Amino acid sequence: MNVLKLSMVVALLGAAASVHAELDTRGNVGLQYQVFPKDASHSADQSGNASLFGEIEFYTPIGEEGSLTVTPFIRLDQHDEERSHVDLREFVYSQLGESWELNTGLGKVFWGVAESSNLVDVINQTDLVENDGSSAKLGQPMINLLLIRDWGDIDLYVLPGFRARTLPGEDGRPRLPVSLDADNALYESADRSRHVDFAGRISLTFDQWDVGAHVFHGTARAPQFRINPSSASVVPYYYQQTQLGLDIQATLESWLLKAEIVHRSGEEFTDHAAVVSGFEYSFYDIRESGADLGIVTEWLYDDRGDDADQPFQNDLLIGLRLVMNDEQSLEGLLGVITDMDEGGQLITLEGSRRLGSNFKASVQLTIFQNVADDAAFASFDEEDNLQFEVSYFF
Repeated sequence: MNVLKLSMVVALLGAAASVHAELDTRGNVGLQYQVFPKDASHSADQSGNASLFGEIEFYTPIGEEGSLTVTPFIRLDQHDEERSHVDLREFVYSQLGESWELNTGLGKVFWGVAESSNLVDVINQTDLVENDGSSAKLGQPMINLLLIRDWGDIDLYVLPGFRARTLPGEDGRPRLPVSLDADNALYESADRSRHVDFAGRISLTFDQWDVGAHVFHGTARAPQFRINPSSASVVPYYYQQTQLGLDIQATLESWLLKAEIVHRSGEEFTDHAAVVSGFEYSFYDIRESGADLGIVTEWLYDDRGDDADQPFQNDLLIGLRLVMNDEQSLEGLLGVITDMDEGGQLITLEGSRRLGSNFKASVQLTIFQNVADDAAFASFDEEDNLQFEVSYFF
């Protein structure tokens, strides 16, 4: 554990608490246990792994229209030193005006409408060691100006500094069979992690349609992996890219239509486009039980085909979402992503249920099926895992 980072978090929380006597707090702490039924094809041979985690949000108003939000996160992992880490998800000062909002500091921004993959979500870096898809994000240094207009919103971003993706260590699972030297990453930009990125987004809502269009220029959040000639080790390589994107969602009674489209250009790769598009159809109050059942279908496409540096080039998601709408908030999502070319499948199951008023239990299952001939997922053939979690919310 990085003691310096932990001490910085404690000092920042003390500063936040001293700003204003009315300090609102909320958060959760919990225990997670992971099960790996297959023997690994790498050095990490554990069949089980335990960890403790916690995230607390501190909020205090400042003056009449200002506020400070501080959200530290910590995880202590049984085996993986890289997974034991402290992060500031947020340390952001916000100032509201009549038709604008200014946010400065470490912030979190989410863009996207799709279930399987959010191509347009380019502001924050993925906290990959959290093993929950792409939803866990590291705090991003930013200056964000939101302009509120009658016809929609304009978001402008200056992103002064880049945060490298967290990656599992040699004792971590699930991971690739090769060891990655994340501490000696390579960068296309001579400024390395100090490169200043820029982004802008326009969002519109009319009738049942929500539309967002964005542009991003800077360091790509998802790295390539290359051999470092000086150490002969495999290291992340962060290149420069310009991304234009569009996200669309329409709510039409029982239908929810979704699409995300991006075009990326840069000197280190072939210009390309990628799409994720589909729908969710919901059956409400099934047999007057109060439960809702949704059918989710999405198509994922990358026009680079086998040359793509991400796994979904021509894939189809079919899923079922069950929401019981009961007092315990029981819900679950089963999804199967099938490679339309090679036939491999990524099967995921997520479920959660409240236990009383403050506790929540959740489960997450990930299975890699028939992926031996799939270049993207073959290395994870032995990395099926089942994850249990119990959290206390306050």
